[in-house]
Amino acid sequence: MQYMKIDYTSFKDVKLKGKKILMRVDINSNIDTEKMEIRDSPRIRVLAPALNEYFKKSAVIILAHQSRPGSEDFTDLDIHAKEIEKHLGRPVKFVKDIFGEQAIQAIKDLKPGEVLVLNNVRKFEGEMKNYKDFSEAENTEMVKTLFPLVDYVIVDAFGAAHRAHASIVGWPKMMAGPITDKELDALKKIMQEPEKPMAMLIGGAKAIDKFKAMKFNFDNEKLDYALCSGLTAILIFEALGKNMGEPNHKIIAEDLEENKNMIIDTYEKYKEKIILPEDLIIDDNGNRKTIGIDEAGTYNTTTGDIGQKTVDKFNEILMKCKTIVANGPPGIFEKEVFRKATNEIVDTMVAATKKNKALTIIGGGEMGAAASMAGKAEDVSFISTAGGAMLEILSGNDLPMIRALREKKA
Repeated sequence: MQYMKIDYTSFKDVKLKGKKILMRVDINSNIDTEKMEIRDSPRIRVLAPALNEYFKKSAVIILAHQSRPGSEDFTDLDIHAKEIEKHLGRPVKFVKDIFGEQAIQAIKDLKPGEVLVLNNVRKFEGEMKNYKDFSEAENTEMVKTLFPLVDYVIVDAFGAAHRAHASIVGWPKMMAGPITDKELDALKKIMQEPEKPMAMLIGGAKAIDKFKAMKFNFDNEKLDYALCSGLTAILIFEALGKNMGEPNHKIIAEDLEENKNMIIDTYEKYKEKIILPEDLIIDDNGNRKTIGIDEAGTYNTTTGDIGQKTVDKFNEILMKCKTIVANGPPGIFEKEVFRKATNEIVDTMVAATKKNKALTIIGGGEMGAAASMAGKAEDVSFISTAGGAMLEILSGNDLPMIRALREKKA
């Protein structure tokens, strides 16, 4: 099995000036539910400059979601419209409607240079079905109403690329927007002919998914090293019969039971290339305490980071590599005491980018946040906005949004 085929029409392939464009974007934001205010929205910060750079002379209709029905932060998108306006520096309209009369009129009245935000698309109950058959999504009332009102549909919700929702896969013709363009451009470099040696740095949660992505890339002869930390390392150690302590075991128990033989077989096959931690860190009253792998069961607590010996070993390998993909931090980055290794490895990725001209890609989430907090986001090659979608692609899975872009090229 090889990687999925990436083939689509980009927004850059058509003339946008004077056109009416529907953009399905991902601006799902962190919301203070008491004040009903957006705390922070990195996705809006990325969207606004793209709108100003490429779509200033188009009439842009924004379709997006916030959270999901039943959640406290499942809200109207009027606050998002205000936030976009703040970053855009020009007025942004909002209509509390998705495809009813109000929305239709607002779209018809929209002029080039104006931006209109429609309401939370997940308030349309047909949105969140999993449309395995894309023609069923095309037949929803929303798609049939909105599609004829615009010149082009641009689907740019890369953070939701793994969802087969109506607004993501339902348009009869669609093209990719600037965020998806950048994401796929970076991923193509890994997927086609990555410059070798290539290392994958694996940490954080979703242990079994990351293990399978590693296996896929070894089986396809793309990968030279897998530097395993976090729960993926715990999963491998436990499969090999080590006692990593109950708090660690509990988190991976189910995945271990279902996949133990596959994990052992894969490890045996690639053990020269799978680099496991030599030391781990536990929280000792707010201080970092280094323990050996065999001590994890004795201390019986969460091991939240990798130790210095492991960091040094990982760094030495990374400085030999020409392609580095980081999927998840080596430590529980949210906690100060477990942050050290993540910061050091971000520094190494920066050094590999600058000194060795390595292609360095971080799969969003905490690792991306670590790079941003350290002011080093600009110093690696690329930070993905969507760790989940990137992981799916690296595992050889065909994402619904990418398949739809391929099959419905404008």
